[in-house]
Amino acid sequence: MKYKLSDCVDVISGGTPKKSIAGYWNGRIPWITVKNFTSKYPKTVDSYITQEGLEHSAAKLSEEKDILISARGTVGEVMMVHSGYTFNQSIYGLRVKNNFIVPDYLYYWLVANKQIFKKNVHGSVFDTITRKTFDHVKIDLPCISDQLAVVDKLNNIDDKITVNKAINDNLAA
Repeated sequence: MKYKLSDCVDVISGGTPKKSIAGYWNGRIPWITVKNFTSKYPKTVDSYITQEGLEHSAAKLSEEKDILISARGTVGEVMMVHSGYTFNQSIYGLRVKNNFIVPDYLYYWLVANKQIFKKNVHGSVFDTITRKTFDHVKIDLPCISDQLAVVDKLNNIDDKITVNKAINDNLAA
């Protein structure tokens, strides 16, 4: 069955605490930017914000298996996060809001359909997608058991890729 993506997820905007206020930075809350999109889950982040920075900005904490999608510049890059991350305003968080879509399935669907977002950009300086973009993107969802079967296969492939990268890194060292 086809659904508007906006019917399947809550779209969460990111935010950046004021850089001029030192008390907002160098805390314990990881803050993600597009340059951290290097794998399914973040391996490292370059910046951390404080609780005060979180409370005095538009930044929001992620929940388990939220999906992040880059919205400006390098549009359509995708990452999944655990709970407790924040992200900047060049990223949207997608939080599954119903029981007919598996978060990992949505992640893999977004990776496979990145070109849909790249074709729907706006802006004269930077390519940008907006919240409205999620109203126009349609996703055809199989039943939950089929989604789980796809996720199982793709997670196994991702696990093998991770092991192979570790072996290659070890050989290179």
